Amino acid sequence: MNIKVHGISDCGLQRSSNEDALFIDEAHSAFAVADGLGGLPGGAETSQRIVELLTKTFAHVDSEEERPDLAELIIEINRIVTREGLAAHPLTGSGSTLSIGQIVKDQFLIAHVGDSAIYHLREGQLEQLTIDHTMEQEFINQLGEGARDSMPREYPHTLTRCVGQQEELRVDQTRIKLKTGDRILLCTDGLNKVLTDRQIQCLLEAESTPEAIARSLVESANANEGPDNITIIVIIIE
Repeated sequence: MNIKVHGISDCGLQRSSNEDALFIDEAHSAFAVADGLGGLPGGAETSQRIVELLTKTFAHVDSEEERPDLAELIIEINRIVTREGLAAHPLTGSGSTLSIGQIVKDQFLIAHVGDSAIYHLREGQLEQLTIDHTMEQEFINQLGEGARDSMPREYPHTLTRCVGQQEELRVDQTRIKLKTGDRILLCTDGLNKVLTDRQIQCLLEAESTPEAIARSLVESANANEGPDNITIIVIIIE
């Protein structure tokens, strides 16, 4: 199984700084996106710190057969980031989303906290493999899609889970079996809260290389006013 991958992190058009970060380790087929929380201090530092910790962890993974448990990895990163965030910002701490995927043989393993997202495209079908940990999602789960019109405006941007805010953290995990031709997208919400799933699918299908796909996704988000940082990793399975 051959893998092609490309990542981009773009500031967008309305933010003065980029609080997103991405992680690509082709040697271990491990990939992640993190979105520092803009409502808390040190968002950019938090997402970059997560990438540093991921880099350090995978640097000590020697064997192709050896791999860290991704959920346990997020839990340990959360402990470190929570402790460091409270030391730097005692009143609030800091925080970030974190979505990780790793390809092991023909399996794609996922661990996830927050509202960044991982998508899987196969034979014209796009599926979001992660669930947003937001008040919006909790509201819809309880009251159904028809309740969107009565939802408080802040709910889509209010996280119910993230890295860095408390010592104990529940991490979502899933896995899928990969096939030749599959395309995978990891992104922060500067993309998928700006573009529809249909727009994302069309752009994932339109180009033949991860570089071209990633560039077109960023350009499309910015063409829709680019209200947030945009971070993307595109993976093609050949």
